[in-house]
Amino acid sequence: MEMGLYQQQSMNLVMTTELRQAIAILQVPSYELTSYLQEQALENPLIEIAEPKGMFTTLKKSGRKNGVSSQSADKQSYDHLIIEQETLYDYLYKQSILLPLQEQDRKIFNYLLLSLNESGYLTVTAQETAARFTVSIKKCEELISMLQKLEPTGIGARSLRECLLIQLSELKFENTLSYIIVDQYLELLGERKIKTLAELLKVSPQQIEEAADFLQTLDPRPGAAFSPADEQSYLYPDVSVSMENGKLHISINEQYSPVMKLNNSYSSLLRDKNIRSKFIDESYQKFNWLKKALEQRKETLLKITSEIVRVQEKYFHSFEKNDLIPLTLKDVADQIGVHESTVSRAVKNKVLQTSKGAVELKSFFSAKIYTQDGGSASATSAKTEIKKLVESENKLKPLSDQVLAALLEQNSGLSISRRTVAKYREELNIPSSSKRKRYS
Repeated sequence: MEMGLYQQQSMNLVMTTELRQAIAILQVPSYELTSYLQEQALENPLIEIAEPKGMFTTLKKSGRKNGVSSQSADKQSYDHLIIEQETLYDYLYKQSILLPLQEQDRKIFNYLLLSLNESGYLTVTAQETAARFTVSIKKCEELISMLQKLEPTGIGARSLRECLLIQLSELKFENTLSYIIVDQYLELLGERKIKTLAELLKVSPQQIEEAADFLQTLDPRPGAAFSPADEQSYLYPDVSVSMENGKLHISINEQYSPVMKLNNSYSSLLRDKNIRSKFIDESYQKFNWLKKALEQRKETLLKITSEIVRVQEKYFHSFEKNDLIPLTLKDVADQIGVHESTVSRAVKNKVLQTSKGAVELKSFFSAKIYTQDGGSASATSAKTEIKKLVESENKLKPLSDQVLAALLEQNSGLSISRRTVAKYREELNIPSSSKRKRYS
């Protein structure tokens, strides 16, 4: 073959910068959109971002409250609205003040308090603590024992086993069946191997179950009650559905979305062609692309939500999960004339506000399950039926996945396989029939 340079024409799909930006904006939820636009504003001086006003409007609308007018309320501090919750460290530190500790020991003890995780478990060993403070391991073990005597009971444990043993010791249950199971056979109990435990301990399965039921009354996470209440995380709905004059009304929550506008400081540069530079022209073009992408995001969200509301109209009147109709991303994509991946990106991390609370948009999509009469039902309805069957089953003879599949077909006309039943059961956090079995 002769070597040489040849020209060849070809066509390839190329994702432009504008398309990447449009995709990124589409999948960003309201609470992250402000940060994204602020990043763009750092690179583009023509972009000016105004913070969302949704979180402040409710305060201004409150008017006169507690003798303070709305005009002066804007100027005052809202520090009084912050509720301080006692932390686990604060609670334990107050108790430790009364302990007879020397200065060095108190430093080590305080270090142990700071080494507790949110569940109340100690995250450092006696050896690590001894090496850090150049003291004996025995001294650290003594201090850990003192920590474990504080309230709540079970605090300062280094494992679940130790945590439960501390609580059982506090109740004077050292020589009971429950103590022996936790001390020697906790893993077998976790696997619900009741018969195996009964044979090993030479007792009846009923006695093992009674001990297991008692152990469930203990607290495996003694420090959890003092954990911060998830720092009061808030949802900022992207779209709202409300009932107006008997009809469902859909709207974009503009109050939670940032406002992007042209920076007035540079408007004179755009008007004067003599002083306009290539950088200003490119920045203005990027501003327009970004503005267009935001409009497309809004339009796509409205189209998708409108289709969801149209299909799931019965649900928005009753808010019963059984009224959810099977709906896939492809169904919505075909109806509004976009690609399935566009719908997937658009509903990702998006929240819909309804009269009954906020729900994720993706929760309205579920797989279709075909019924005996040729119709279809949603996976949500199948999960509801599985949960009902398990709750009403005979605990002495729990229903297997195969039996559940047969009952679903017999009672509800849902034709699903044993594997699908097992999948839905695991998603509902329902253990297998062998682990649900009771002996009394």
